[in-house]
Amino acid sequence: MKIMALDGNSLTYRAFFALPEDMRTAGGQTTNAVYGFCSMLLTLLREHKPDGVVVVFDRKEKNFRHEVAPEYKAQREKQPDSLYEQLELVREMLTAMGVATFDAAGYEGDDIIATIARLSCERGDDLLIVTGDRDAYQLVSDPHVRVLYNKRGVSDYALYDEAGIKERTGVAPELYAQYAALRGDPSDNLAGAAGVGEKTAAKLLNTYGSLGELFERVDEQTPKLRESLHESRERVLRNVDVMTLRTDAPIDISGDVVGPRPDAAAVLRMFDFLEFTTMRPRFEAAFAPFISALSAPRSADPAVRSGDSAAHAAATTPAVSGELEVVSVNDADGLRAHLGADATESLVLAAQWENEPGRSPLSCLAVLPLAAESRASGGSAMRVAVVDGRDVASVAAVLRAAGEIVAHDARVTLRGLLHLGVDVRNVGFDTAIAAYLVDASLGDYALSHVADRLLGAMPATSADSAAPPATTGTLFVETDVVAARERAAADAVTIARLVPVLRAALETEGVTALYRDIENPLIGVLARMEHVGIGVDVARLRGIGESLATQCAALTATLHAVAGRDFNLNSPTQLRTILFDERGLKGSKKTKQGYSTDAASLEKLRDEWPEFIDPLLRYREVEKLRSTYAEGLLHAVDADGRIHATFNQTVARTGRLSSDRPNLHNIPVRTEEGRLFREAFVPAAGCEFLVADYNQIELRCIAHLADDPGLIAAFVEGRDVHRSVASQVFDVEPDEVTSEQRSQAKMVSYGLAYGMEAYGLAQRLSIGVSEAAEILDAYFDAFPRVKQFMHDTVAEATRRGYTETLFGRRRPIPELQSDQRAVRLAGQRMAMNAGIQGLAADIFKVALIGIDERLAAGGLAARIVLQVHDEVIVEVPHAERAAVGPLVLDVMHGAANLRVPLEVNAAWGESWAAAKVA
Repeated sequence: MKIMALDGNSLTYRAFFALPEDMRTAGGQTTNAVYGFCSMLLTLLREHKPDGVVVVFDRKEKNFRHEVAPEYKAQREKQPDSLYEQLELVREMLTAMGVATFDAAGYEGDDIIATIARLSCERGDDLLIVTGDRDAYQLVSDPHVRVLYNKRGVSDYALYDEAGIKERTGVAPELYAQYAALRGDPSDNLAGAAGVGEKTAAKLLNTYGSLGELFERVDEQTPKLRESLHESRERVLRNVDVMTLRTDAPIDISGDVVGPRPDAAAVLRMFDFLEFTTMRPRFEAAFAPFISALSAPRSADPAVRSGDSAAHAAATTPAVSGELEVVSVNDADGLRAHLGADATESLVLAAQWENEPGRSPLSCLAVLPLAAESRASGGSAMRVAVVDGRDVASVAAVLRAAGEIVAHDARVTLRGLLHLGVDVRNVGFDTAIAAYLVDASLGDYALSHVADRLLGAMPATSADSAAPPATTGTLFVETDVVAARERAAADAVTIARLVPVLRAALETEGVTALYRDIENPLIGVLARMEHVGIGVDVARLRGIGESLATQCAALTATLHAVAGRDFNLNSPTQLRTILFDERGLKGSKKTKQGYSTDAASLEKLRDEWPEFIDPLLRYREVEKLRSTYAEGLLHAVDADGRIHATFNQTVARTGRLSSDRPNLHNIPVRTEEGRLFREAFVPAAGCEFLVADYNQIELRCIAHLADDPGLIAAFVEGRDVHRSVASQVFDVEPDEVTSEQRSQAKMVSYGLAYGMEAYGLAQRLSIGVSEAAEILDAYFDAFPRVKQFMHDTVAEATRRGYTETLFGRRRPIPELQSDQRAVRLAGQRMAMNAGIQGLAADIFKVALIGIDERLAAGGLAARIVLQVHDEVIVEVPHAERAAVGPLVLDVMHGAANLRVPLEVNAAWGESWAAAKVA
């Protein structure tokens, strides 16, 4: 067995100082150390593939070493609180990952690793120690124990066996503690023998074999060395006692205790609240061996009976008992003939696309009457009808006959069918959305994952419709038609089995009405919005890109002139040479390649060389706009001159919608250059944009939920709420409020909507934590019911395990029950945020549904083309302007009945930008 033991404190410390400390969540939680540690762990697991892994930690209390040597580690400065907080987060993450962790009173983490090394050798296991502490060198023993030493940063390692330790230090591992004791260890504040460095210490020990023999023959040394050894004898021998690692820590690694037992859902929840948006695939890849080892044995595949000759083969899935056969149909009559008289009451759909829905042909559409699954559960045969996707008339005929449609992530199927000219508006149930409402913290709602969690089995041939293959060209060639039909049929059966389970779960969780009234009607709205897309002025977008490229070229010339030579601005290596070697600046943070040139590090150097640093930072800003947005958006424009992005209902735990492929929610708005991109988004010919967004909806939600008379009065009377808040917080008359005070009040108000506390506020206002705390205290003194609301929200969420919005949306927050203080605090911030953000999300969704329904009911050609946070963009023919404007405002104003009015900012324009500035 191959075990990997990690020094948790050492590696977290390395990660903290290797990555920028400005890595924070929206709520202000610093995440650089926990991100770096997770990254290191996942890389190590993937590269070294251990059978088991343990992580050890130091304890806070002192141990015997402090008694033997009072100066032991006394020189070390107290580390930042954010590092200690993240150590707790690291431990919580490891718990979710099912990784065994050890600590023990009176023992350091190194002692626990030494004990693991002894136990591993006794069992005949191989041990790989991962640490940034050289004390572990003494544990190396061929062939079973090696050390992977973290030299610096999060990815620079050296692997040592006995020969490697001898080459690195000059002594064998068994002499390392004596070697370190003789030369001293500044990192532990332990002095050795004066004048004895590494080479001398190694030479002496190799000559005499031990410290004992060296001190016995001290008179053989030169007078200076003899005097030093006499003077340091007691200290050096005491050092040996301190530096020798103990192997008797009270731990047990018997059996398979070190084999991780990951709770994938808990890990994804951690990634979600830490905002680790790219970590999930790395986790799945690194932990795949452990997850597969935990998978329960699957039941045997059902008996298979071939369908008609056109079907070629039958679908198989372990989620179905009895027989399953595939039949081909091409109209509603054929569907009824093959599947029964009630075949069109509720149809389960499962589509297979040749590439991406909405942009490529439909390979096939599997159709299963929902009632058929219950009939088959008794062991009778079940037939799944498959319609040839290229026969659009047949697809439309079958769907027109359906009473209602059941699907998994129906939006994807609906968008693809719209591309074929088939408009489905009778979605009755969506198993992906239902699973999300039952538990919004799971993170993954692909069909296979939902089925695995709720049915205990995954479709053996299923390809998740929620994640269409990101390939180009034809995915299914002629020989793959059978496989596509099998996958579609298997998916349809799995969806059918999920329906009763999820209907019952919605009732149990009390979210049936939320599903029925908001989430289900929204599916079609989003599918239609994706299908329509938003128009792009390609020439304008190219012009913006060319302008940015010109700026980049000018900044490059400036930087070359200041540096005195040409160099590659995008090369950290060349930048390091100019900044630190040629200019002689002192870097603040080292990576394995040298001093960091990231933005945070450059900001610290700004005053030392502003004529270079300022244009360099500006270049990076402009170049990102050029490459990410100017080029990125151009690549996303389809042949019809429009961008068809994706909008997701099951990503954000608060209920907010998200966007990707491309992310149109992330179009930059904070700089003038960023705002220019909105000029490139334009309506179709003969139309104009109506852009409408809620005014300060989060603050209005706070006022309503807290029932605070001061905030309510400000909104009801139509006052400048930020000026009103600042007036009360800073105890000045409204007309005496300064712009800085108003900005601070605005930051506090919006920060509360994200559960931000004093530390996060201090970071955003660039002030001290104590000053930020004073501002927060003044806010709560002025608006006491807001503070009480926050307190009650956390208390109720802790008691119930979830928060709940006025519309019934629940957000599980298991972090509130964590044993780790930092995790509990993060959970409390999430609880404060969830009710506010969730209510705002629900109100906006109600508005989107209402606008779509009213436009359709009025027979209007206007259509929703984009939503961004609390903003909706409607493409309106000029002739419909008089009808659509009041309609949209009426719907948005009436989306919810709060204690304060819902105000809407609305404007018209020939581009997104023009409407925003109108």
